Amino acid sequence: MKLSFKTTTLVAAIGMIIYALYVVARHIIYYAYPTAYCYDIWPDIRVRLMFDLLPLSLIIAGFGLYQQRPMNTTKPFRIMTICLFVALIGTLVFSPLYTYSFIGIGSIFPSIYWRVLLLIAGIVWLFMLRNQPLENASPRSYQVTLAISMALLALPVVLEAISGIALLSGREYVIGLNSGAIKTWVKFIAPVLPLIHFVFPSIKEINLTRNSHCVPGSLAERTFLRNKTFAVVIVIISIVAVCLTIFCAKMLYVAYIRHNLYIFNYENSSFLFRIMGIIGAFSCCVSAFFAWIMLSIMAFRQLPNPRGYKIYNIVCLCLILVSFILSVVLTQIENPAQDLFVNIFIASFSAFYITTAIRAVSYSLPNSK
Repeated sequence: MKLSFKTTTLVAAIGMIIYALYVVARHIIYYAYPTAYCYDIWPDIRVRLMFDLLPLSLIIAGFGLYQQRPMNTTKPFRIMTICLFVALIGTLVFSPLYTYSFIGIGSIFPSIYWRVLLLIAGIVWLFMLRNQPLENASPRSYQVTLAISMALLALPVVLEAISGIALLSGREYVIGLNSGAIKTWVKFIAPVLPLIHFVFPSIKEINLTRNSHCVPGSLAERTFLRNKTFAVVIVIISIVAVCLTIFCAKMLYVAYIRHNLYIFNYENSSFLFRIMGIIGAFSCCVSAFFAWIMLSIMAFRQLPNPRGYKIYNIVCLCLILVSFILSVVLTQIENPAQDLFVNIFIASFSAFYITTAIRAVSYSLPNSK
């Protein structure tokens, strides 16, 4: 198993090195010899495959980390991990400075120098990771987080494959999946999730503790499994509803600009996707609201809740409520600051929703003694 971990980590590091060299070479060539944009499908496929090296390399590293994780890490490795974690968070926080709209979805493109610096830091971190002592037993929350990160990295690659196959088969109506824009975000978001477990190693011990309200024999303990099942079902419904809403919105967009979806005529397809989109959006709002209520109850009364998590939960809930109220009020008076509070609401809601959902899925009550 140890050899497998070292092998996957080495393959991932080599893939990131090739990707970094390609990014630098591509920037130098285009800067020295600028050319007019001209779309050609085969060069486009080649370029996309090269840019897929980064998510695929990170996915390979994830397979090695899934069964094993570092233990008793060295001080230089911990410092490097914290620096990389802060750099990725800073990139996401200050992303509006480098973001522009790409067919309705914002793409994040930091400076080429910053991206290369992050790549070098990631490569060094992988080589340092190979020399850390490992343990086989990993907390379930760590494995769930890794699985989510790998799924996020695979998402734009899968969407690219769908669009490419559809284009080669002559069906252009699926070219609005925005795989390129999604990829620019997930390559920064996905590494942050597992790095949380390296920056805060005490998360492993937290999974072995109980909430002070969830003592043996209490109502919170007796209802834990029911609430957990209910929360997981609602979370799944909300995810499906979000995917359905986004899909219908893209199909309506393509129907509007193409006036032909090949599988339906324009009038029927617009009506169909409009109804499905409304159902999806309504289901998303309702399920997200009830999931937020249930996850909030579990976060404070049933999941382990040490001081750090209490502060995090309270800050997230305060930001959610305050930003929601201010965004609604500012929208009524048409104040441009509404966009800022809408973004704060989305960020705080997503952070609380994702982290608490991972904790709810991965946590099981310790056996009573």
